[in-house]
This record gives sequence, structure tokens and C-alpha cells, in this order.
Amino acid sequence: MNGTVRSFSIVTIFSVATRLLSFLFKIWMSRTLGAEAVGLYQIAFSVLILLFSFTAGAPTVLSRKVAECAASGDVKRQNALTTASLLIGLASSVTVSVLFLILKDHLGGLFSDERCVPIFLVMLPALITSSLYAPLRSWFWGRKRFLAFSSLELVDEGLKIGFSMLFAGGLFATLTGATGVALGLVVSDAVSVLLLFLLFLRAGGRLAKPAGGKELVSSMLPLSAVRVLTSLSASLSALVIPRRLVAGGMSSALATAGYGRVAGMALPLIMAPVTIVSALSVVLIPDLAELASAGKYDEIRAKLRTALLFAALVASAFFAAYVPLGRELGAFFFGDEEAGRLVSYAAVIIFPLALGSVTTPVLNSLGMEKCSFLSYVCGLACSLPCIFFLPAHIGIYSAAVASGVGFAVTATVNSLFLMHRLGKPDGLGRAAGVCLFALPLSVLGVFLERLISPALNDILTMVAVALPVMGIFVAFVTVFGIVDVRAAIALVLPSRRRA
Repeated sequence: MNGTVRSFSIVTIFSVATRLLSFLFKIWMSRTLGAEAVGLYQIAFSVLILLFSFTAGAPTVLSRKVAECAASGDVKRQNALTTASLLIGLASSVTVSVLFLILKDHLGGLFSDERCVPIFLVMLPALITSSLYAPLRSWFWGRKRFLAFSSLELVDEGLKIGFSMLFAGGLFATLTGATGVALGLVVSDAVSVLLLFLLFLRAGGRLAKPAGGKELVSSMLPLSAVRVLTSLSASLSALVIPRRLVAGGMSSALATAGYGRVAGMALPLIMAPVTIVSALSVVLIPDLAELASAGKYDEIRAKLRTALLFAALVASAFFAAYVPLGRELGAFFFGDEEAGRLVSYAAVIIFPLALGSVTTPVLNSLGMEKCSFLSYVCGLACSLPCIFFLPAHIGIYSAAVASGVGFAVTATVNSLFLMHRLGKPDGLGRAAGVCLFALPLSVLGVFLERLISPALNDILTMVAVALPVMGIFVAFVTVFGIVDVRAAIALVLPSRRRA
């Protein structure tokens, strides 16, 4: 099997499996612990992710530099850079953790609900282990060991689920609910780092005298800035939206539960299909970077068109199913119909999300990291007013609107930058046609759902609606020649070198 095809298959399979496990875990949490506990955990976890943005070191930059060293056979520099990245992560994470432990009695202002503070303190050690996990895993990415790179994430997710269910299930009387899940996160992270380090040594990696730390730090700043702003935005949403809902007359418990439905149930379900699109970036980025260095922009444009068509197909198919079946999906997966209604109303987010999942990696492949950073800043600037002003008018739906606006603006600005660099796109009519067709198809699904649901249970309703909707969708893309098999194959095939 061709190496690129094999790598793409490995990354996709493991990414989907990991996301599926994560999604099933959220289902278990929502059904076992309830929306309020999910909300408490999500709020505390969002702050931890924000801190991780500062302490993660330079995983993306490290993977690129490890790949460069591997190509030249410079094993010594490989190990020196990896050790430097580990020390950066360790030093920064320990410093931040100690600071927060010292200030533990003054953390209430960081959270919209002070019950999050003990949960956050329990999960704080995971900041240190995660800051070691990231560079070790990037070493495997840089050496193109995609099986280890992808499977390690799946193992980590499985350990987190196992330990969380163990602790949240009442192994310790004082660590139930969201606190038990937080402890499960810490223990699973520690075990994952130990396993990863042993595998690192077995695969030939070694700790060495650190070198290149300044180089790593200076190179990672644009990408780290995006990561920090993303986490900061999530933390800000977790802090502001529940408080704005409480200010509007809602109780703190209901506000926290509402945020849990959006952040822990509806949005993960909407974003899940984009995992397939995002997996492309892992194998496409090196190929596109190579084409750009050789000036082969026609081939870059061809791959971009095919990637956009693939993203349009994935987004349109799931949009057509989510709009009519949101309530049933929420009840089936989470035991929460309100979360399902959020899925139906917010399903349109999947279109800009899929577009951004294609355009951002392409920008980075072309050396336009500053442009992707600017695109994200534009999206963030447009989403922040939604967080502050919309809760008073549309309640918890403001969280979904803020996310959608941010994704849409970022994807649009990304596209403008790409048009400026690669020229005006052509041949995108098929992708646009697929997206437009999804709109009337979703309306048809709504009519079918309202006709069938009174007579059938949720599972049979989903089957009875999804089968004809997906059948019509497949017939449309086939009859009108929208799916080009040769272009799809060309997407993952490496470019032929000219004589």
C-alpha cells in the first residue's frame, strides 16, 4: 500500500476511534452524573486547558524539527531538541501549578461557580504530565511513526475513561461525580506519560544535553498564541455565559447545567464528524509544504479543491441528519432532549468548522502562520460580543451562536488569504452545490421526523428518517457527478516527481 495512503488511513481510523471513545465518555457522564456535573467539570477543565496552552512547549514546531533532523540523520540534535522541549514544559507547568496551589483560597473569581475550585485543584497535576506528554508524542510525529502517534492518543483516552468511571463511581466516598472524573484524568495522564516514555526509549529516543530551546520558543510563538487564545476564549465563555444567565434571572444550577449541555454535549456532537476532515492535516501538511517549496502551486490548488469537496460532503451529510434528528440524538446519546434541540439549531456550525479545518492547515503549510493567527483573532473579536450581550436575549443558545460566528469569520478570512496567495479559486461549484442541496434535504428530514415520530420510538424514528435522507444525498452526488473518484485518490497520493 502507498505510504501516504497508509498513513492517512492510520491517522483517520485512530482519530475517529479516539473521538468516538471521548464522545461515549461524555454520554456516560451526562447520563450518570447529570448536566450540572458535566457543566462543573467543563468549566474547571477549560481553565486547565488554558494553562496548558502556556506550558505545552512547542509540540508542532518540535515535530517539524525532528523530521528535519531525521532526514539528515542528525540523531544527536533530535534528542537535544526533544529534551529541551521536555524541560520547557516541565519548568513552566511546575511553576504554574505551584503558583495556583499558593493562591488556592483566592481562585473563586476564575470560575462562574465556586464549586469548580476543588475540582480544578484535583486535576491540576495533569498540567505537568500533559506538558511532558505533548513533546514525547511529537517526537513520534516528527519521525513519521503514525501508528504510535495515533494509537497513543487512543490509549490515553481509554485510560481516562476507565479511571474516571472507577473513581466517579464511588471508589472513594469523597471523590464522586465531577471530582472523581478529575482524579481519573490525573491518574490516566500519569500512566500515559510513563508508557509513552518507555515506548520513546524503546523506539530509539534518548534524553541528551538540551539545545535549541531559544529556537523552539521563538518558532512556536504564532502557533502558541492561537492555542492560548482558543483556550482563553473557552475559559471566558465558561466564566461569562453562566454569570450572564444568572444575571438574567436564571439560577446558578440551571445556568451551569445549560452550559454543560452546550459545551459537553451539543458542540462535541456537532464537531465529531469534522474529525475525519481534520485527520487530513496530519498527512497533507508535509506534502503541501514540499509542493510549495518546489513552486508547484497548480498541484496545491488541485489538492485544496479536492479537500474542500471532501469537507463539503462530510459537513452536508451530517447537517442533513442533525437538523431533523437533533432531539432524538440528544435523548439517545445523552438522555437529554434539550441538548438535542441545541444540536438541531446549531448544526449549521458544521459548515464553517469544516471549511476552517481545511484552510487553516493549508495556510500553515504555505508558511502563512501569521495569516492563520490573524484569521483566528478576527473570529475571536466577532465572537466575544456574542458571549457578553446575547445571553440576555437568547439564553444558552448564545454559546452556540458565539462559536458559529467565530468559526465562520475565521474560515472566511482564511479563504481570503488563500485567494490572495493562490489566486481566485475555480472548480468549486460541486462543493457549493453539495452544501446548498443539504438545506432543502434537511427540511425534508424535518417533515419526515414530524410525520413519523408520534408513531415510533426515538431509535426507529432515527432509522426511518436517516435512511431516505442519506439515500437521496448519495443519489444526488452520484447522478450529478459531484464525487470524482480520481480526484479523491489524488488527494492522498504523493505528487509524481518530474524527470
